[in-house]
Amino acid sequence: MTLFIDPDVRPRHLRQSLYRGDLVVLTRLCSVSEFVDYTREQLADLFKPHDPERAHEYIDKAEMARLLGSWKPRFIHSPRSKELVCKIIREVGFSAKGTHYDLPKPRTSFPTGHLTTGIAYAFPWHRDTWYSAPAQQINWWLPVFALRADNCMRFDPRNFDRAVANTSGEFDYYRNNTARLGTVSQISSEQQVRPAAVDYTPVDDLVVVPAPGDVLLFSGAQIHASIPNTSGRARFSVDFRTVDVADLAAHRGAPLVDVGCTGTAIRDFRRVADGQSFDEETVQKLFGTPPPGSTLVFAPPVVEELHAS
Repeated sequence: MTLFIDPDVRPRHLRQSLYRGDLVVLTRLCSVSEFVDYTREQLADLFKPHDPERAHEYIDKAEMARLLGSWKPRFIHSPRSKELVCKIIREVGFSAKGTHYDLPKPRTSFPTGHLTTGIAYAFPWHRDTWYSAPAQQINWWLPVFALRADNCMRFDPRNFDRAVANTSGEFDYYRNNTARLGTVSQISSEQQVRPAAVDYTPVDDLVVVPAPGDVLLFSGAQIHASIPNTSGRARFSVDFRTVDVADLAAHRGAPLVDVGCTGTAIRDFRRVADGQSFDEETVQKLFGTPPPGSTLVFAPPVVEELHAS
């Protein structure tokens, strides 16, 4: 495994590198800086008059869950959020016609003792592929404020292509789409099925600390976890994912060495060029026919749009 900073390679070589378990940090993208500024404005408005990184000192768990439960869906589905994600993907050089993306997810990691379940879940060691992500998924992760080593993410690249004991066999993507409707109410305990490694001790413990304006890329098969936040400051980040159409059709992707989940998240991805999803015939050819009555896509109601910034 290698950590690359601004590699001078074509997008297809970049994807192959990620499928092999490499990590990539891109530092000179104007579109990422624009997305960071946009997200900071939204958070400042949400928590005013408090500093977003210190808002947990003034807002209790229940109220924090209510605020985030209202704001996050608006941010995720905002046309401006989608526009900026597509702008980042295009600036990196990924094909607008050949790349599908999912909606950007704002993540919050509060200091130990505050909200760490439901809407602000602190992820233990896991792979996204245990959550029914395709082998071709690339994760794009960007911090909104400055990170520290005690409030970001950790990786174990040595186990990228080695099977580890995990609970992914309990997870079904379609059932989870139904369960997610109750996420906001999970304040003191976690009720969703959340796949995780079992009794896991990492071989390596790599912490990557990108700066605001940088974006970290890694495969959805990369095993990683949230670091327990002992910094005293809330961590805010945004992530989204991409899938390359040609790689998907050719079955080029990361190794799936220990995946036991069912269902697929592929229907969440939309083409950068025009917002179209994969056609159902293609999805079922690649991933099988879903059981009758399955909730194929998570679609919560969005009360209002975010203002354009």
